[in-house]
Amino acid sequence: MPGSTRLISVSLFASEITPASGLFGLYDVLSSVGVGWEAFVTGEPETPLFKVQIIAARDEPFLCASGNLVTPDAALHQVEQTDIVVFPGIFASTSQPLGKADAETFAWIHDIYDRGARLVGACTGALYLAEAGLLDGVEATTHWAYESLFRTHYPKIRLRLEKNLCFADANDSVVTSGGTTAWQELALFLITRYLGVEHAVRAAKLWLLPDQGRLQAPFRAMPLGIPHSDTDVRRCQVWIAKNYTVENPVTTMIERSGLAPTTFARRFRRATGYSPMDYIQAVRVEESKQMLETSSESIERIGFAVGYEDTSSFRRLFKRKTGLNPGDYRRMFGRERFGRYA
Repeated sequence: MPGSTRLISVSLFASEITPASGLFGLYDVLSSVGVGWEAFVTGEPETPLFKVQIIAARDEPFLCASGNLVTPDAALHQVEQTDIVVFPGIFASTSQPLGKADAETFAWIHDIYDRGARLVGACTGALYLAEAGLLDGVEATTHWAYESLFRTHYPKIRLRLEKNLCFADANDSVVTSGGTTAWQELALFLITRYLGVEHAVRAAKLWLLPDQGRLQAPFRAMPLGIPHSDTDVRRCQVWIAKNYTVENPVTTMIERSGLAPTTFARRFRRATGYSPMDYIQAVRVEESKQMLETSSESIERIGFAVGYEDTSSFRRLFKRKTGLNPGDYRRMFGRERFGRYA
């Protein structure tokens, strides 16, 4: 499809729980294709290549989650055909599913999908697609803070939170992007797929859109307050938070729980979403992240401080969990980067 001269229609879905940043950011970037670069750089005729509109359940103006006024171009029932529907990020609970409170919206989602529209979820906008069942059996990503919610309430989704962008087929499939500003990566994906690399390069230059890479993993943090009601597992979590450097921590947790090893492992995974060893490794990596961000300690000393005498083992684990080696992580999130603002 790249190089097509047909105007590509894009519908951005908005509601009272949609923050302004992703909604209007996508609107501005996509609307500028064929216009912005031509106006500021080449002097070529300005011809919009995306027809972008904001749609909502109703066509009356409303305040979005950021308090900004949104005036929809059309109500859902007025949109019978569109090439792309984008669900920008929303402010939503990390513990309760979105639910189908607005049945008409989800009926429209299925209808427009059946009519051939490509559906795209940016950040937590993926919740709409998850609730509609359109992500079942496929790889998808969203903001990393929603891992527990997705695994609990949408278990059929093949969640890939380490990725910044997920799609089965670049030409015709549901697409999801990672957290918050990953909508920028999503915008460049859509421009590339529908209009070609040259237009994507121009948009990236015009809007100063950085290369976010393929991974969301470096930005992820471990939610320590995952809600569950298993008191035995909770006691072990409290203990490991202070004793993550001990030898054979899983064995000690099992002994402290008073449960059989297989029962403990099953209950621990059900309660936290992690196997016991994965949980301990995640805690160790989170602690090492904090040290890399806030101190100038050597990587060897940091690895030792979180329980690894073998620095190479620590480095391998850190890269497996974050997608970066410790040195690159420090350059990305450490004091040196942010010290220039002081």
